[in-house]
Amino acid sequence: MKRRLGIALTLGLTLPSLTDAQSVPALTGRYRFVLTVSPSPTCPASMQVGPLSVLMDVAEEPSSTGSEVSGQSASASEIPDNGRFVWLRQGNRLHGAFGSSTLELGLDTEGIYRVWMQIMTDGTVATAAIGRARASGTAFGEVELSLATDSTGFPIGNCQLFTAGFQWSLEPA
Repeated sequence: MKRRLGIALTLGLTLPSLTDAQSVPALTGRYRFVLTVSPSPTCPASMQVGPLSVLMDVAEEPSSTGSEVSGQSASASEIPDNGRFVWLRQGNRLHGAFGSSTLELGLDTEGIYRVWMQIMTDGTVATAAIGRARASGTAFGEVELSLATDSTGFPIGNCQLFTAGFQWSLEPA
């Protein structure tokens, strides 16, 4: 009897966290990837801008270790593969890379900037108030900006952080 009670108690404590993670919908459809670059002494003053927002098309597919979440630029003026992320989702955890890092691979933001980045992300998935999945977390890596109107793409700032210094979110659009 004690053994069954112990098993039931163990299952009762672990099952809610498993079902909570599984009850969050897939990340699919149009999203805004929002990147907030942390103020840092390694970042020039010109880089201290508000959150950068890039419109993305996102898909989630099952894989042998959970699911693979991928996204690409949704801008009609860009080649979709010019900026791409591929993350591994396990339950409500996400991690992986996001890159758009050569002159041709900058991404137009929804503001006045074009952004180049090579970042590693770590985060969690939750259900947004509207019932769709959303994600957020931290990132580290390199981010560069130029003005979207500058056809040379010459960066106005470069910021390298090798700690979890950036905040990001993936919000339903």
